[in-house]
Amino acid sequence: MERIANSQFSKLIEQVKAFLENESSGHDFYHSERVFKTALFIQSREGGDEYVIGASALLHDICRPWEKKTGKSHFGNEALEIIREVLHKSGAPKEKIPLVLNVIALHDVYDWTEKTEDKSIELQVVQDADNLDAIGAMGIARTFMFGGHHGQPMYLPEEDLVFVEDFVDGSPKGKSVVAHFYEKLLKLKDNMNTQTGIKLAQKRHEIVLSFLNQFFKEWESNLEE
Repeated sequence: MERIANSQFSKLIEQVKAFLENESSGHDFYHSERVFKTALFIQSREGGDEYVIGASALLHDICRPWEKKTGKSHFGNEALEIIREVLHKSGAPKEKIPLVLNVIALHDVYDWTEKTEDKSIELQVVQDADNLDAIGAMGIARTFMFGGHHGQPMYLPEEDLVFVEDFVDGSPKGKSVVAHFYEKLLKLKDNMNTQTGIKLAQKRHEIVLSFLNQFFKEWESNLEE
């Protein structure tokens, strides 16, 4: 990773650090770095354009602070223009910029019910890498960090935890942090795109299930072994 980071991605990495310097919702630079590393790991096994995958992974969340400030989507048209400029300044190959922007434009679009048949391998890899960071121990930590950042209650006992519709980024149905596990995170394992993503998701999914099981026991003050 260091070899790659110090060559074709070094300028992008510095810009991502600057954009996300004060981000505290779980979509900080370290999240982008983990997604970057995971995406390149998956790419090494599944294929796809290394630069497009690495750049998309690094840049996919840089407009999160801008989204909070403006109320506009971090992967909408205006955000994509900001990202396009970052790519230009970083010396990205001109022919690959549209490919990177396409991955970022679609990375948070969930097609769980009606599968998209023409996903590029680059989109599949980046989406899997991003979703893997939303489950497991890191995903649990980030979910509560995000909820606290946005003033969500930890858990509402009266809340219905059955969500049948596909998750839509920016329009969550759940009111509490725990509800988010049921409306999105517990569904990620069965909606990975790649075989590598499927394999990596299994253990992380089990960690989330174990956590929720213990959470509800402690919530109810169930002290029996």
